[in-house]
Amino acid sequence: MKIIVPVAGIGSRLAPHTYTVPKALVQVAGKPMLGHILDKIKDLKDLTEVVFVVGYLGDKIVDFIQNNYSFQSKFVYQKERKGLGHAIYVAMNKMDNLDEPVLIMLGDTLFEMDIEKIMLPDIDGVIVTSEVNNPERFGVVVSENNRIKELVEKPEKFVSNRAIIGIYYISNTRLLHESLKYIYDNNIKTRGEYQLTDALARMLKKGANFKDALCPLWLDCGKPETLLDTNRQLLNIYFKEKDYNFKNAVIKKPVAIADGVVIENSVVGPNVSIASGVKIKNSVVRESIINKDAILENALLSESLIGENAIFKNRYNKVNVGDSSEFIS
Repeated sequence: MKIIVPVAGIGSRLAPHTYTVPKALVQVAGKPMLGHILDKIKDLKDLTEVVFVVGYLGDKIVDFIQNNYSFQSKFVYQKERKGLGHAIYVAMNKMDNLDEPVLIMLGDTLFEMDIEKIMLPDIDGVIVTSEVNNPERFGVVVSENNRIKELVEKPEKFVSNRAIIGIYYISNTRLLHESLKYIYDNNIKTRGEYQLTDALARMLKKGANFKDALCPLWLDCGKPETLLDTNRQLLNIYFKEKDYNFKNAVIKKPVAIADGVVIENSVVGPNVSIASGVKIKNSVVRESIINKDAILENALLSESLIGENAIFKNRYNKVNVGDSSEFIS
């Protein structure tokens, strides 16, 4: 089995953090988004290769993978972002075997489910979904008894509330590649882009048998407020008790505090993630993500994102501060 992970997007809604870091490497609950995903799939049985579709700041993705994971990996550059369907097509064109099943996972789709349960060899594919209140923002499936009858990309009129979350298991890999080639060769676009949903819809028309699998927990990281909510949920799921030896500090769990952090005369938590090298003095920090080597002094922070090497002193705010910024009053 091969896994395709598209990570070429810019992530403009998470600016200013994505000015210097690709969206997939934005930190949440103690590790990059992509790290949460790869830690779930790195030991899957029959995994032969992970293909990453990179673009914007792609060298940082390459460095992260090569420094942290030992599975066989390949990096395919998407020079022009023309939609998810195009990204998958570019990746599949570089694959040397179209007879293996393919697991497609978006690089910013955080989830809680057993991936092996969707790896079903007796049907053409499984599409993972989640029930949402705003289906017009997503591709959706129309299904009956978990058998998919129709796929619709961002429907203008209600047809289903089962949103496609970005996890697909395809056992009929050749038919997927043929369908992607068809929409690309015939310039079939939805909202100006080549959509994977359109290729999957063509597979259905060609007789493919797809199953709908409901994800128990799908976590959104697309905006600062949803990133912070995901941070809170993951910390509550994965928090491990740990003894901290900080000077005159109160730590309110759950938190994720990396090694090499200095905390003095401060209250930290709940729901705070702190990366290595951070220094916090005379401050209160809760419901926030503090990135590597940031400095906080005399600060009162809540629901905030602080970038790498940022300096934040004598401030009392809910803030979203990018890398290497200074806020001193």
